[in-house]
Amino acid sequence: MLSPKVSVIIPTYNRAHLVQDAVESVLNQTYQDFELIVIDDGSTDNTKEVLAVYKDKLAYIYQENRGRSSARNHGIKIAQGEYIAFLDSDDVWFPDKLERQVPILEYAPSDVVLVHGYKCMVDKNLQPVAGWELKLRRLYAQAEKGEETYENYLQSTCIFTSTILLRKTALLEINGYDVSIQGREDLDLYLRLLLQDYCFAFISEPALIKYRCHENNTNEVSSNYSYLQVYEKHLNECLKLAVPDKIAEAKKLLYQALAKTHYRLRNYHQSRIYWQNAFIKDWETAFTISFWKQYFGSWVRQVILDFNN
Repeated sequence: MLSPKVSVIIPTYNRAHLVQDAVESVLNQTYQDFELIVIDDGSTDNTKEVLAVYKDKLAYIYQENRGRSSARNHGIKIAQGEYIAFLDSDDVWFPDKLERQVPILEYAPSDVVLVHGYKCMVDKNLQPVAGWELKLRRLYAQAEKGEETYENYLQSTCIFTSTILLRKTALLEINGYDVSIQGREDLDLYLRLLLQDYCFAFISEPALIKYRCHENNTNEVSSNYSYLQVYEKHLNECLKLAVPDKIAEAKKLLYQALAKTHYRLRNYHQSRIYWQNAFIKDWETAFTISFWKQYFGSWVRQVILDFNN
């Protein structure tokens, strides 16, 4: 029996009320050369019973709760396809998602290992949420221009996990997701691929997926702490690079990213330290709006914070 071209991996945890929408959106794809693997990361609700009706259409794997990175890595390990697609269990694909993506990887040079595209913001009932169109176009501006580089991703990320299709060989080469990072493990994955000098391809509108907004989406504070994990990890990763100029540029951008993240978390003293490090690496940092707004603004905010406490 021939292996499928694509392995679709859905990690899920206690989303019995949502996972059927995700599964149906895969089964209804216009491109059908795929296998569907659902990794249940220790659900305590009736996820298993909900998915039992699809027993002949998907592989259901249960594991003890170890987090979504572990679940995705489990899926990668058993996947038979040449390409891997991930779908979060609260999101939904448009029917032509795979049909639009597979040919791009089929005919692209071997260094193009990932293809992604737009998402459509929807509410819990999968109805479009207005007001996001301009924000998303700005977010995807670099991808539209083919400027997805390691350095640019340290400043702004424009990939969402449910939109991607990747070559399995590239995922195996970097050992999949880092299970020690909780929340922005996807950013770390993309940065590690870019460090290998791999390239990404981008599909412009219309959107590939419906991204569901609901009360259990990752909150901003948790997200910022996860960013700190990623940026601190890559301060060490970039030191392994063989090109000195790339190391210097990456360190400057990582210092800036850490400074901005600490500022958002109200760690004003730590933010100033990283701004100082960024300035030492490149004095042109002083010409950025963020430097003036955050470095000097942090003194004022620190006084106000201390006064209120």
